[in-house]
Amino acid sequence: MSDRPNLDVVTTVGELCDTAERLTAGSPHADRATAIAERFRGPLRIAIAGRVKAGKSTLLNALVGERLAATDAGECTHLVTLYHHADGYEVAADLADGRRVPLTFKRDEGALAIDLGRHADEIDRLDVGWPSRSLTEITLIDTPGLASLNDENSQRTQAFLDHDRTNPANADAVIYLMRHLHKADADFLGSFMDRSVAGASPVNAVAVLSRSDEIGACRPNAMESAHRIAKRYAGDPDVRTLVSDVVAVAGLLAETGLTLRESEYAQLAQLAAMPDGERVRLLLSVDDFCDVNASPLTAEIRRDLLDRLGIFGVRAAIDAIVTGTVGSARELSDHLVDLSGLSALRRLIADQFMPRARLLKARTTLVALRGLVAELTAVGHPDAATLAAEVDRADASAAEFALLNAAHLVLSGAVRLPADLATDVEQAMSGPANADRDAALAAMTRWREVATDPLAGPLEITVADTMTRHHERRYTT
Repeated sequence: MSDRPNLDVVTTVGELCDTAERLTAGSPHADRATAIAERFRGPLRIAIAGRVKAGKSTLLNALVGERLAATDAGECTHLVTLYHHADGYEVAADLADGRRVPLTFKRDEGALAIDLGRHADEIDRLDVGWPSRSLTEITLIDTPGLASLNDENSQRTQAFLDHDRTNPANADAVIYLMRHLHKADADFLGSFMDRSVAGASPVNAVAVLSRSDEIGACRPNAMESAHRIAKRYAGDPDVRTLVSDVVAVAGLLAETGLTLRESEYAQLAQLAAMPDGERVRLLLSVDDFCDVNASPLTAEIRRDLLDRLGIFGVRAAIDAIVTGTVGSARELSDHLVDLSGLSALRRLIADQFMPRARLLKARTTLVALRGLVAELTAVGHPDAATLAAEVDRADASAAEFALLNAAHLVLSGAVRLPADLATDVEQAMSGPANADRDAALAAMTRWREVATDPLAGPLEITVADTMTRHHERRYTT
């Protein structure tokens, strides 16, 4: 990891957190300093947002690999819920009055059934600790649906993801689910980003074309169509000002693939063994599949399969068994997950969120530390000036922040560049610091031409100067 450009600044900010904790020890501000440090040192926080029925909870379950989040319309789906790694099983509520209380829970068909013990209005958010390997490096955040009939749900999500100059957003990155790019989706993403590097930006936001298996009435080529649509969205300049990429994912297919039972495979294999004509008629529609007399399997079992896989998933699973593509529950599980598109989203998280968002987290930690400095200054704390100077020094000296700002300006559309230069800016965020000297020299020359162009605007010049210095460092490394 030594070739990642954001390690130095991350280390510096970590040391600043140590300093803040030391300087505020024993004071009323110690808890704030500790909270800032814990947030910075903790796993990446990724919020999953989207409109009602976009499939947020289902996608979260797929990313975790367990059916944890409730997917019905119960009270818990109206609350922001954080899912993080823990040594044991624990659920707590952060109340609106500042208290934190443990909650009782049970598993209902795999999903958590949480007893709130009070009205949802009294709860700020839920916190679920779970011993899942998938949650060791990331914390996943399930948010209430946006643009819902209950405006309060939208407000909860907006409030959680909001940010200002001294309070960073509660999430380091956002996965935004949409079935089509609706105006409400663009409005939310635009207001959420607010074009502020300290908050959200295309640098740390991606979109998922969700429930992709339902495209085109669940036809056999639904996922292929979904991938084409996602690729078209990803290439749209207007969409690129909102998110860095768009991928198609069938969350239900992924969730069920990761939790498929041997009994379900046996049931699907029984349907696959039906005579061809009967099997074709069975799979014509949802109504045909659930017809009481359509199969030796009971209608109840078939409805359960439909709930778990959807009609597209049922057809795909049976086809894979009939053609010999799979021959066991494990093979079918892998096949469904691969078909779902989940791997592409996981790659995005690993390749874009992990390196980029840690740098963003360092930047927003400085924002939080500035807020702490303001509090210390207001009460005349003797070390306020010392901490302020160190925060300013870290902010001004970090070349990584300048790169982050350049990437934000380009990805958000504030600066329009030729495709090759825009790609160079994106690659600078996560590429190695050392490279071929001739290539670095050529890039320096190109960016200097941009910086000295009499038609270039001030933001364009800022990006060009930043990239010139970046390639100068590459040249001398």
